[in-house]
Amino acid sequence: MAYGKLKVDTITYDNSGTDVDVSVSALAGAGSVAPLNSPTFTGTVTIPAGASIADIGTTIQAYDADTAKRDTTNTYTALQTMNAGLTVDGPYKQTAEAVAALDIDLSTGNYFTKTINANSTFTFSNPPASGTAGSFTLELTHTSGTVTWPASVKFPLDTPPTLTAGKTHLFVFVTDDGGTRYRGAALADYVN
Repeated sequence: MAYGKLKVDTITYDNSGTDVDVSVSALAGAGSVAPLNSPTFTGTVTIPAGASIADIGTTIQAYDADTAKRDTTNTYTALQTMNAGLTVDGPYKQTAEAVAALDIDLSTGNYFTKTINANSTFTFSNPPASGTAGSFTLELTHTSGTVTWPASVKFPLDTPPTLTAGKTHLFVFVTDDGGTRYRGAALADYVN
């Protein structure tokens, strides 16, 4: 076995009968080619031949998801905790959740609609944990019948409002103790 140094600028290798010249500086990561380990790019970076945008995030590192995006709509599909607060400069939108039965599931939204035409007893489920404030609005179209609220609901003077049939009423409920108590307020008797 021979020991020593070779000083060459180019290595030629046989590519199935065709000779290919490769710069030694390119193989070593010197010169104008970025090394494979922690490369630093300058100028215009292009996607390698054969790669596509679909490769980003799989074979090519994705854009840093933690970088703030201020010029596009962001949609969150899971609970997000924003400890620094939230500033909204523009419309705030909430889908009006139509209540199918008489249980208002607070995990599905904070604005609910319901039409009743008979005696109806409401229940509230899945409130936020104790120590966390939560509120919701119920838009109630009342054709006929009476409304019974959960015992945990406290209206001013501990008296539920009297509702006029054939009208629409807005109710706002707030809890901060895991649903043990809801403070309720009503704007009653809107013309349909």
